[in-house]
Amino acid sequence: MRRLKILVLCILTLVIITLVAACNTQTPAPTQQTPTTNVTQTANTNLTYVGEQTCQSCHKKANYDKTPHFQSFKPLSAYKLDKTYGTVTVYDGAANNAKSTTVDLSKALGVQMDTYVVAQIPKDAGFAKQYYRVGHLIKNPDGTYKIDNPGLVKGTQNWSAGDYSCLDCHSPGMGKAGTPDLTITCESCHGPGSAHIAATTDDQRKATMPLPTSTTCLKCHQSDPTKDTTTGATAGAIITTNHYGTRDYTFSKHNTTGMINGCLTCHNVHGTNTKGRLLKQDNPNDICATCHAGKNYDVNTIMWDNKSDPHGHTTADHSFTAIPESATKVNPTTKNVEITDPTVLDMVKKALPDLAK
Repeated sequence: MRRLKILVLCILTLVIITLVAACNTQTPAPTQQTPTTNVTQTANTNLTYVGEQTCQSCHKKANYDKTPHFQSFKPLSAYKLDKTYGTVTVYDGAANNAKSTTVDLSKALGVQMDTYVVAQIPKDAGFAKQYYRVGHLIKNPDGTYKIDNPGLVKGTQNWSAGDYSCLDCHSPGMGKAGTPDLTITCESCHGPGSAHIAATTDDQRKATMPLPTSTTCLKCHQSDPTKDTTTGATAGAIITTNHYGTRDYTFSKHNTTGMINGCLTCHNVHGTNTKGRLLKQDNPNDICATCHAGKNYDVNTIMWDNKSDPHGHTTADHSFTAIPESATKVNPTTKNVEITDPTVLDMVKKALPDLAK
C-alpha cells in the first residue's frame, strides 16, 4: 500500500511538471490589431490637390465656370492686351521695398478680380512673400487692357509689388502640393481630393470628402462686425463688414434660431441663376416664400447694400433687419459703415463681447 501511494504521488508530480513546462513554452496569442482599410490608408497619406478637371471627370457641374467664385481669378490670356508685355522690375512692397527683382508679366499666374496681375516671385529674390500683385490691369476706352504699376515706391517711379494677401480666399490652392487650380474650384470648399480619387468604394469616397457647410462659407465670407482700425477719431468704432462679408448674418434669426441650413438654404454654390447670381431662384422673394408663405419682402430694404465699400465689393446685408440701415451711418473719413444705434451696439457687444473691450 505504501509503495502504491508513492507511485501515485510520483505520477501526479510528473504530470504537474509536464503541464507547467507546456504552459511556459506555449506561443503567446497575437495581439488583436485593427485591420487597415483603404479608408484609413488614404486618410493617413499626405493629401494633395488633383485639380478641377479630375473632379469633373465624374462630377459634372453645369455653369460652375460662370460663377463669381470661378471668375474671381482668370488667366492673363482671358484679356485682350493693348500690347505685348515682358519683363519689369518690381520692388518688395511687403517688406517696405527693401529689395527688387525682375518679373516677366507674360508669364504671370493670372488676374484677380479683373484687377491685379499676380505672379510668383523667384525664391532667390529674397522677397518677404512668395506671391505678389505685380501689375494693375486697366481697361482702355477701346476695350483692350493695359498693365500698369500696382503701386509706386514712395518718391520714385519704381513699381512696388504688393503681397497677394487675398490668396487664402481667392486662390486657396495656390502653392499647395499636387495640381491645384489657381481660382476657386471644387477643392477650395471640399478640400484636397487625392484621397477621394484613391478610394475604391462609395463608403470610402464619402469618408474622404467632407461636405461643405455654412462654416466653410464663413471662412471667407465673414459675418461679424469688426472695429475701425484707422487712427482717426473714429478708431475703435464698430463697423459692418464691408469687403467680402455676408454682413451681420451673425445676428439674423436665420442664424440664431438654427432652423435653416445656413447659407445653403438660399445659395447654390455649383451654378448661377439666370442673372448670374449664386441663388437658388432668379427672384430672391421666391426663396423667402419657401418658408414665409404669402409674404412679399422688399429685398432691397431687408438686405441693404453698403455703397460706401471702398473696394466696390457691394454685398447685401444678411442680418435681415436685425441691423437695419438706419442703425448705421457713413463716416466720410473712414469710408466704413459704422454702427451707431445704441440698441444695436448693445446687441452686438452682448453677442461679441471681445468687440466691447
